[in-house]
Amino acid sequence: MNPETGVSDITGDFLAIGRMTVGALGMLLIVALVKKLPEPRRTRISFAVLAGGFCIGASLAFSVSATLMTTIANAVFLIYTGPLFSAILAAIFLKERIGKSHAVFLGLVFIGMLMMVGLVAFSPETGLTFGLGLSVNPELPNKTMGDIFGLASGVFYGLALFFYRYRPDISFEVRSFWNFVFGIVGALVIMIYWLIAIDPTNPIEVMEGNHWAWAVVLFLVSGLMAIGLLPVAGKHLLAVELSTVAYWECVVALILGALVWSEAMTVVGSVGGLLIIIGGIGPILLQVARDRRKRSDEVDPALHVER
Repeated sequence: MNPETGVSDITGDFLAIGRMTVGALGMLLIVALVKKLPEPRRTRISFAVLAGGFCIGASLAFSVSATLMTTIANAVFLIYTGPLFSAILAAIFLKERIGKSHAVFLGLVFIGMLMMVGLVAFSPETGLTFGLGLSVNPELPNKTMGDIFGLASGVFYGLALFFYRYRPDISFEVRSFWNFVFGIVGALVIMIYWLIAIDPTNPIEVMEGNHWAWAVVLFLVSGLMAIGLLPVAGKHLLAVELSTVAYWECVVALILGALVWSEAMTVVGSVGGLLIIIGGIGPILLQVARDRRKRSDEVDPALHVER
C-alpha cells in the first residue's frame, strides 16, 4: 500500500495487461494449431472488432483498480451496471427486443448481485436496507476516484459486450486474438494515466514470488480462458442473454470465497446467488422449451393443436 496515495502498488491495469498479453499469445498458438495462421492478417478489422477489444481491456484495468480505491460493494455494483448498458444499447441500435421473460430474468440477476455484495441487507433490528455509499470516506482517500473508475469499468464492460454482437463472420479464434490485442491497448492507456496522474510506482518492482504465482493463474484462467470465450458468447447469444449469464461471475466468487478462503456465506448473499443462477439459466431453459415445441410442431402440427 502506497502511504501517499492510499492505494495498492499492484494496480489493476498492470494485471489487465498481463491477462490480455497471455491471452493474445495463447490464442495465436491456438490459431496456429488449427492451421488458421494466415487469417488474422487477412481479416478485415472493423471498428466493432477494435472497439470490443479496447473496451474489455479498459474495463478490466478500471475494475481491479476501482476495488483498490473504493469499497468492494461500490466497485462490484458499478462494474456490473455494464451488462445493463449492453442490453439497452442492443435494444436501441440492434433492435434486439427485450421480452418480458428476459426482462424478468435480467431483473433477478441484478437484484441477486445487489444482495450478494451487501447493498441489499436484512437484519431483525433494521429490517430490509439498501445502501450505496458514495460519500467521502476518510479511510479511503481515493474513494471518489475509485467510484469513477468503477462506473467507467461498467460502461466499458457494457460497450464490449455490445460490440461482440457485431462481426459474427469472423471465426472465434481470430476474433479472440484481435480482442486480446486491442485489449492490451485499452489496458495500456489506463495504465499510462494511472502512472502519470495517480501513482507512479512501477508495479513490477513490488511484485513478489507469491504475487507472480497468483498473477499467472489469473492470466491463464481469467485471461486466456474466460476473456477468450467472451466473443464466442457474444456471437451466439442476444445481448440480454449474455447479460444475464455475465452475473454468474458473482456466484463463482461467492463459492470460491467460501471454499478457498473460508468466507462466511450469509443468508441474504446465498439467496442472491440463487437468484443469479435462476436468472442466468432461465433464458437457456426457455430457449430449449421453444426449440422442443418447434420440433414438435414440425413433426406433427395437428397433434400440437389438439394439445
